[in-house]
Amino acid sequence: MTDKLLPFVARDTRDHSAPTIAQRRFGRIKAKSLKNVLLDRFLNHYGFDKGPIVAAAIISDLLDLIEHFYRFKDNSFLKQGQIVWHAVPINEYPRRGKSMAQTKLMPVVLDMITDDDLEHLRLQIHHRELRMKRIERITQQAFDQGAVLSQLDLAVLFNVSEHVAGEYVREFYSLFGRQLPTRGNIQLIGSGQTHKHQIIGLHIKGWLVPAICTKTNHSKEAVERYINDFEAIKLLATKFDDVETISRIRRLAPSVVRQYLDLIPPDS
Repeated sequence: MTDKLLPFVARDTRDHSAPTIAQRRFGRIKAKSLKNVLLDRFLNHYGFDKGPIVAAAIISDLLDLIEHFYRFKDNSFLKQGQIVWHAVPINEYPRRGKSMAQTKLMPVVLDMITDDDLEHLRLQIHHRELRMKRIERITQQAFDQGAVLSQLDLAVLFNVSEHVAGEYVREFYSLFGRQLPTRGNIQLIGSGQTHKHQIIGLHIKGWLVPAICTKTNHSKEAVERYINDFEAIKLLATKFDDVETISRIRRLAPSVVRQYLDLIPPDS
């Protein structure tokens, strides 16, 4: 019985030569391009009935338009060693039940490799010190562009585990006494909030924003955001006793509200 069925067994008659396999792999990679993904959407999801040639022409035009709007300031092009990475905006706070798919993202330009990095390699600086310098650079660059990198971002960008990325962030604070502007530090996803206490403490003492920026190595936008949140919560605390109510009004996590409430002087 088995012998009789053998002629009907499907045989793999495909070409398995090295060039053909390489071509198939190339096709799979090429199919992952944005242009091909959009072409599939047009033809198989959007009901477009003008054919693949017209669809491809429209998509090319749209991609050119998008590229025009997403170019960056410096000569409108990325420099060697730079990448575009999508990070969470500074004011896009997490909340319970909010997934990453529901979180807004924005593109930032990061200097992943610079001439200084190459010089450090020539000088045989220890890889851990070099990596820490690079982490400091890109977290600050993202922050200056209005976004924050998470420890998971750092793990992916530097090809390490998330735990190791966290160790670098904590080691930096241990060595230099200041926090890196990661998402965990800026948005209170984590324990270290020294920078917030320092900024608000200087504000309460009457320091002006430019002086606070210089003292704490934070941008003007970041300092003003801390101060505005603090003053708003300070005012709301005179009208509401419930942390949850203040949290909903100001659109800040309850833990963030409590941090600010703890900073309000008793005599104010």
